[in-house]
Amino acid sequence: MCTTYLGYRIAAALSPDIKVLPYPRLVRLNPNIPFKTRGNAAVCLKVETSDPGRAFELLSSKMDELSDVRGGANPAMVFLEDTSRSPSFAGLYQAALTGVVSPHRVRRLLEAEGIRRYESGNGMGVVGAASALAFDESFDHTYELISYRRKENWGSKREIDSSSVIAMDRRTFPHTFNNYDYQKRRVLVAPHGPDPVFAGVRGDSPAAVVGAFGQLEYEEQLDGYMVYVSNQHTDAHFRSKLEWKAYASGWIDGTVESVQFGPGGHAYLALSSDGEKRMVAAYEPTGDLRRAVGLLEKGDEIRAYGGVRRHTSLHPAILNLERMDVVNARGARGRILSKGTYVSSPRSNRHLTKPLSRIGREVYGAQAEIGGWLSASSRLQRALA
Repeated sequence: MCTTYLGYRIAAALSPDIKVLPYPRLVRLNPNIPFKTRGNAAVCLKVETSDPGRAFELLSSKMDELSDVRGGANPAMVFLEDTSRSPSFAGLYQAALTGVVSPHRVRRLLEAEGIRRYESGNGMGVVGAASALAFDESFDHTYELISYRRKENWGSKREIDSSSVIAMDRRTFPHTFNNYDYQKRRVLVAPHGPDPVFAGVRGDSPAAVVGAFGQLEYEEQLDGYMVYVSNQHTDAHFRSKLEWKAYASGWIDGTVESVQFGPGGHAYLALSSDGEKRMVAAYEPTGDLRRAVGLLEKGDEIRAYGGVRRHTSLHPAILNLERMDVVNARGARGRILSKGTYVSSPRSNRHLTKPLSRIGREVYGAQAEIGGWLSASSRLQRALA
C-alpha cells in the first residue's frame, strides 16, 4: 500500500463532525533505516472534534480497514489530544531523522504520558507516528499535491503527456521543482510502481502545487488528491554532525586523501576527518554529484553529507554521499571544480534531499488555507459514505 494514500482515504472518510484541518503533514524520517517503508514516511492529520474518544475509535477502525497488514504492513497511530504537548516529541523527531529509534522506547514514552495509540502487525510504525508529531510549519518545509488512482488502474502504466510536464515545469520553476529530468528526458512527477499514487507535484506553497497540477495533461480518471505540508527536500536529516555508526545520517568535514573509481563508475573518496580516515561513496546514478566527486583532488576540503552503511565482513563502514560542499579547492585557478554545493541529479534525489533551487528559498511559518486542497471523486465519496 502507501502511507500517504492511507492518510488521504482517512481524511476523505471522516464524518462531518470530525473536521480535518489543513494541511495534513507528510513527514520523512531517516532514509538509511533498513527496516522501513520504501520512503520512510509518516502522515499526521490535524482534526477538530467534540468527542475525542469517538474520533479515536473511528480512526482505529479505518486503520484496520485500510492497512495492508497481510501484505507485511506494520502500521500504528498515535492520538495526541492536546497539541500543545507536541514540542515534547522534538527530541524523538530529531533522533528518528538521524539515527535508529527503538519502538520500545517510544511505547514507554507514550505510556508515561498517557497517550493513546493503535498498533497492528508488529507495530513498528509507532516510531514514525510519534516522531511526526513534532514536525510543523515552524521548520523549513515544502508542499506536495499527491493524486491517487482508481483501484482498477493500480499496476498499469501511468500515461502523462511529457510535454505538459515540461511546460508546467518551465512556467512554475522555482516555485515547483523536481518535475522533469532534462538529462535523461524522464518525467519525475509520476512513480513507476504498482502503488495507488498517480502523480505528485512538489513546491513552496499550496497554491503553487495545486496550480501546477492543473497544468498536467492525462487521460486517466483519478480518485482524487490531497495537499500535504512536508519536510521533504529540506535536508532535515543533515542538521547535525554525523555520529559515525550504522545507519546514522549527518555531515562530516574532511580533507581529500584520494579519489578512486570502481566497477559501475562509482567514485570512492578517502577523507581525513578529525584524525580518522573515512571512506565516502558517490554512486553512478547520482549523476551530477558523482561527476563533481570525480573532479576532487588531494588536499581539497569538503563537507560530506550522507548516511553510514553498516560495516560487514565483506565491506567496511562507508558514508553514502547525498550532498557535498566544497569548502576549499586547492590551486583553484584552471580547476573545473569550484567552491559550492553539489547534489545528486533530480532523478536520484532522496525525499529529504534539498535541491539547489531551494537553497536560500527556505519556507517558514504556516500558509493560509486555499480552496481545493482536498479533492475526492464523487465515486469515492459514495463508496466511503
